[in-house]
Amino acid sequence: MSQEETISLYQPLLYAVAYNILGSVADAEDIVQDTFLKWFRVDHKKIENSKAYLVKSVKNACINHINVLKRRKEVFFETVDFSQFIGKLEMPNFDLKNEINQAASILLKKLEPSERAVFLLKEVFDFDYNDLTEVLDKTKENCRQLLSRAKDKLKQEKGRFNLNKDTHSQFIDNFYSATSFGEIGNFIEGLKKDISDKVALKK
Repeated sequence: MSQEETISLYQPLLYAVAYNILGSVADAEDIVQDTFLKWFRVDHKKIENSKAYLVKSVKNACINHINVLKRRKEVFFETVDFSQFIGKLEMPNFDLKNEINQAASILLKKLEPSERAVFLLKEVFDFDYNDLTEVLDKTKENCRQLLSRAKDKLKQEKGRFNLNKDTHSQFIDNFYSATSFGEIGNFIEGLKKDISDKVALKK
């Protein structure tokens, strides 16, 4: 069976499996595409049942993806001194979105938009400095300075800014989607908009 025939035959099934696990169209498509790319590089003579192999590969990839997202949530809470919430993640009545709401309030009160963007993308989403320079249009040194300032400010007791209700609500929705479903595009655009709005106010 050719590569084209394999994709045509199994892609609908694999997508359905991935979407059923992840609940995200974009993530399911990425998982299936990556699975096919890896499958094309293996020795097919050693695979007795291509369908079973591909389905298992998709399921394993989905589980790994979910574990990465869970770890990102934990890192976020640990970094902003919400370690007491980590143990609650396994509790049936734990309200993750409510805890994100509290954490977001601290970030919005204590950090400038540029500091917040660098801190979240670097510490929570594992962006390296090359990624940050491209996404935020800032130098590596500037990003390092912003990250250092952000960490220092988060250790301080009091916030410096008043909360804007609309900004707060949008930030929470975008962050929740990014950490829960891997939909980071809107989250990044929101961070960049906050930065540009801040710059506009200074002019």
